[in-house]
Amino acid sequence: MLSLASRAALQSVHPLRPVCHRVPNLGAHVALPSHPCMCRRSSRDGRSRSFRFSLSSGKLQSSSCHCRNCATEPTDFGRVLSVSAGQAHTCAVQADGQLVCFGDNYFGQCDVPADLGPVLTASAGYKHTCAVRADGQLVCFGGNFLGQCAVPGDLGRVVSVSASYGHTCAVQADGQLVCFGHNPNKQCDVPADLGPVLAVSTGFNHACAVQADGQLACFGSNWLKQCSVPAKLGPVLAVSAAYRDTHAVRSDGQLVCFGDRSRRQRDVPSGLGPAVAVSTGARHTCVVLSDGQLVCFGQNRRGECKVPADLGPVSSVSAGYDHTCAVTADGRLVCFGESRSGQCDVPEPLKIQNEV
Repeated sequence: MLSLASRAALQSVHPLRPVCHRVPNLGAHVALPSHPCMCRRSSRDGRSRSFRFSLSSGKLQSSSCHCRNCATEPTDFGRVLSVSAGQAHTCAVQADGQLVCFGDNYFGQCDVPADLGPVLTASAGYKHTCAVRADGQLVCFGGNFLGQCAVPGDLGRVVSVSASYGHTCAVQADGQLVCFGHNPNKQCDVPADLGPVLAVSTGFNHACAVQADGQLACFGSNWLKQCSVPAKLGPVLAVSAAYRDTHAVRSDGQLVCFGDRSRRQRDVPSGLGPAVAVSTGARHTCVVLSDGQLVCFGQNRRGECKVPADLGPVSSVSAGYDHTCAVTADGRLVCFGESRSGQCDVPEPLKIQNEV
């Protein structure tokens, strides 16, 4: 349901999430345990319990691990290069390539592997996350109940990835598109004649790719015509495959939408102006205009379309299920909308570094 050209990501909904306890006032330093456990006294019954600390999510989570002493050392969080908003979690790539994820972590979709290393890009899906390492290796973690994290052993180097509800698509170094995971609507059946692609975006049960000549190709479920690319669309700059609809930015900056329009995410404002990027959530759409202005429209049930008045120009945007995150021109990460799972709670150390 979302994506900027090569930074695609989708989102959906799941009612389950763990009870998490956010670390208060982390400040410029973070207590880093020799292993990720620490003790904390419960205010409910006065008993001490152990919690697992996830640096990637900035949360303490109930755990059966044994507590040990912690050492305090500085943590350099850096500025943000890109962001991907999933169903109820958010992942950001920092200037040094470090991946930080926060929000819903029921399936471990925010547990960034300790040995991941620097990444080029990442995509937050329904209940899983995929990242492209600096060496081109694709790493996926979180829910794998439909094979969406089962990266093919012979995949090789990739340059971009898009994580969906139950499937994942990646663009290899030679431009070939590979998809894996849930495939009831043939959303993983890449057309044999597709050829090299520049970018991919996965929707709930379909996928769209920008080909080398800029032409858009979509495949998978076409129940509501979300794969029926307009004949006169022409070359596109960016695409976002959403729940049951698709949004593309033409080479002249015009936003074109097709598929389901029942949720108002296709109600493009009149006089919108030329766009350079688009990202669509479950019921809303956000575009970055040529002057860097962020515009969001559609249903606004959780404030996901309420762009902060002081946001300023942005370099990228990602629309989650019902939240939105954007990277400003100076590298700040700003999120708004639904945050019951903490998906808009930018970790305090990251915010502090942003202000430096």
